[in-house]
Amino acid sequence: MRPVVPAIAAALVAAAVALAAPAAADGPRLTLEQLTARALAGPRATMAASETASARARVSEATSGLFPKITATAFAGPSPRIDCVDAACDQTDPDGFAWSVDGLWTGVSLDVVQPVYAYGKAGPGKRAARAGIAAMTALEDESAGDVAVEAARAYWGLKLARELRYMLEDGIEQLEGAHERLVERVAEGTGEVTIQDQQRLETIMAEARIQLEDASQGEEIALAAVRALAGDDAADVDDVPIEAVTYELTSESDYFVRAGAKRPQVVAAAEGARAAAALADLEASDYWPMLSLVGSLAYSDAAGVEDPPSAIHEDPYHRTRASLLLTLTWKIEPWTTRTKVARARAAARKAAAQADLAKMGATLDQRTAYAEAARSRRRVDVATTGEAASRAWVASLIQADAIGAAEPKELAEAYLGWFGMRARLANAIQQWNVATVRLERASGGIKAIR
Repeated sequence: MRPVVPAIAAALVAAAVALAAPAAADGPRLTLEQLTARALAGPRATMAASETASARARVSEATSGLFPKITATAFAGPSPRIDCVDAACDQTDPDGFAWSVDGLWTGVSLDVVQPVYAYGKAGPGKRAARAGIAAMTALEDESAGDVAVEAARAYWGLKLARELRYMLEDGIEQLEGAHERLVERVAEGTGEVTIQDQQRLETIMAEARIQLEDASQGEEIALAAVRALAGDDAADVDDVPIEAVTYELTSESDYFVRAGAKRPQVVAAAEGARAAAALADLEASDYWPMLSLVGSLAYSDAAGVEDPPSAIHEDPYHRTRASLLLTLTWKIEPWTTRTKVARARAAARKAAAQADLAKMGATLDQRTAYAEAARSRRRVDVATTGEAASRAWVASLIQADAIGAAEPKELAEAYLGWFGMRARLANAIQQWNVATVRLERASGGIKAIR
């Protein structure tokens, strides 16, 4: 017999993300928009947003190199006892180490380094960090697109499973009625129907019950997917019957242009290439020195140490110093720097190639999504026509059966045809509805919630 539920297993597996959970009587009934909003606010979106926040912090880190660096130190400890032997304090008692403590030795120091000119370091650092923000923001949108597709698959997968279950329950009820009438006619022995007709119908009913069990299992799995995405073990979808969404499928070239320019993965890869180029420039800046303004203040005093009457002697126990210098710091390592720059330039070329690959992959995904959507739309149209014809076939046989002019096996075949077309129509609608979301994702039409 032709399967009553074609391709349902694949559709439901795509929707499943967790094991089935018990049904709740009063949980929230979510529309697709509500389910998607909940999913977009979930852990995956939080992780992506955190990466973007980290990239923003790196911009501040790169900019901070232009601000002064301040180092403050304070200390306190025991002061030794040191006396001057002569008036010039050229000799002291003791003249070396000795165990003696007389009061406290305290001091403070303050050093300030203000970069004046970094010779190409600040600009590349800021460009790399800003490109990193743009890349992380785009990846946040890419993640949102993935979540939106998962939500659509779970939502429409659950509606498809329930539609199939309702259809099979109704069909089994109709087949049971036909079976009762067939048994009666076999018992009458009129010769119009045979025991083989009865056995054939019973086989069809058994197959329908098996399909019903499969549909019920698929419903449980799809419901678990909805609840996992919603973050609520009592959540469910609304009771609106499965219907094809209204979506205008424009020309493929429109989506092609959007995918190549607006797809988040394309934007992220392009920004990553710009960041890599800026990092290579940052490595090259090590060829040049850094000009800085350095200020220093220092003070210390030891209670047990005499203060020598000279500003020349370096006395760690009695120090009062202030200085302001213009310094030129130059780390001269041309061979090491050359190697680092070459490695960074190679990484930049690789990032540029990855950006080209990302654009190729995005356009390929867009073409695939468009072909899937167009095919699904055609399937919906054909299945709609077929379902209407099969429904009319059943209706005519029901009228004939009411006056005893139809054979039970004919009615069973008509029901099988109707059930099959209803299943195909529901499956086509589910694929079309998911395909529209996937097409929007492929062309960069889905953004993260900010």
